[in-house]
Amino acid sequence: MSQAPFDIVIPLFRIRWNTRAVMEGLTTHYQPRSIHIITLPSEVDSLKELTKTWQTAPLHIHNEEVFFHSSDLTKTSICNELILGKSLYNPGWFYQQLLKLGAFEGIPDLSEWYLVWDSDLLPAATWPVLRGEGDNLEHTFALLQHNAYGNPTIVGKWDTWIQSVLGVTPLTDETGTFIPHHMWFKQTHLKSFAKRVNDYYGSTDHWLLLMMRSANDFGTFSEYWAYVSWAAAQATTDISFYPYAQYGETTERFFDDGTGLFSKALRKYLAVDSVGPDDGFSPSYGDVSNFIQAEYGAEALPSSLAFESSPRHLKKNSENMHIEEQRSRWNPRMAEEPTPA
Repeated sequence: MSQAPFDIVIPLFRIRWNTRAVMEGLTTHYQPRSIHIITLPSEVDSLKELTKTWQTAPLHIHNEEVFFHSSDLTKTSICNELILGKSLYNPGWFYQQLLKLGAFEGIPDLSEWYLVWDSDLLPAATWPVLRGEGDNLEHTFALLQHNAYGNPTIVGKWDTWIQSVLGVTPLTDETGTFIPHHMWFKQTHLKSFAKRVNDYYGSTDHWLLLMMRSANDFGTFSEYWAYVSWAAAQATTDISFYPYAQYGETTERFFDDGTGLFSKALRKYLAVDSVGPDDGFSPSYGDVSNFIQAEYGAEALPSSLAFESSPRHLKKNSENMHIEEQRSRWNPRMAEEPTPA
């Protein structure tokens, strides 16, 4: 992989058993200039202390409540714009999306191209994120979610938001979705994206406030799909991705808050006796990678593993699951159900 200096940005709800492995894995595979973690005020000090022994690129920890350095743009003030009432999504879920889109406004000297990565996505037999060099350098992501298994009602609302607010045609792929749990963002396109949001609402209020208000109007929005659709309309050459068949077909998603099938098996492999979501278990990327190789074999490694922490993933029936969940050997809901062909 041809290297160019870039930063990684990761919104983190809370420190979990897999956080260290994800950060070290990103460092091992991608060698970023730095990793910026945006997290709750209650997590900042603990994370700063824990990360002293982690083998990572330089880590910068940001308090999400005051991330945008403005009394008018605190987490509280932005989330107060949401008045959806009963909804599948809470204000914090939308706010995490705004942290990704607005990271360039909260982090001084952030790289022009920055890679956003979901905190529960562990790279395994992963994909290069940079291809080529010089003027031919491509910033590349992988399609990791099949488009046949999403909630059509939600997807329809995302589609409507993109067409209405941005005034562009949503970017689509024959097989994959543009909800890949990681994404390259280019500041140039984000700034024009922000201007477009202001223009749509005919308002001089900050675009992040308007984004949150837009959820009241449309019910939801998708940061990844919205951005990639906008960027593709501005400069097609700035969008580069691997098709679902290349890396998506081996990725897996499953519930594991530290008590799941994967972490239990990993503890056994490492001869660790404790079992629990908050017991201090924090394996290195090297340990997790060795376990994955021993479990899958060198010729059948997954491209990535997504450790879902919401208990709702334990309540899903197979017909409501993404295929990446259905295929996983670590999904307890599939233990007595056939894996799809």
